[in-house]
Amino acid sequence: MRRGCLAAMLTIGLIAAGCRHEAPVGYAGDPDRGRALVGAYGCPSCHVIGGGVARGMVGPPLDDVGARSYIAGRFPNVPGVMQQWIRTPRELKPGTAMPDLGVSVRDADDIAAYLATLR
Repeated sequence: MRRGCLAAMLTIGLIAAGCRHEAPVGYAGDPDRGRALVGAYGCPSCHVIGGGVARGMVGPPLDDVGARSYIAGRFPNVPGVMQQWIRTPRELKPGTAMPDLGVSVRDADDIAAYLATLR
């Protein structure tokens, strides 16, 4: 029930905001849903993302992450790696400050698609 409510709220919010992003080639997710999920998972608590009000100072700014060559300074910034980093960052880079937030596969696909639009 909770996921259904979240999906409905995300859809309504995106329609009301009148914004649509297009996923770059190779990204299967919905970037508009991903944009909303970034807030739902609390990413702006640590990152500056997309010019939002929250100004997290723990992680790097993500305003141009879609244009970067690497994630976390060592992994190629490609769809599969981005999704894996979002889902299980500590599996890729033990000791990272980025927490494992229990992001589902679908949510990671959508968040990655949104982040890839930030250039």
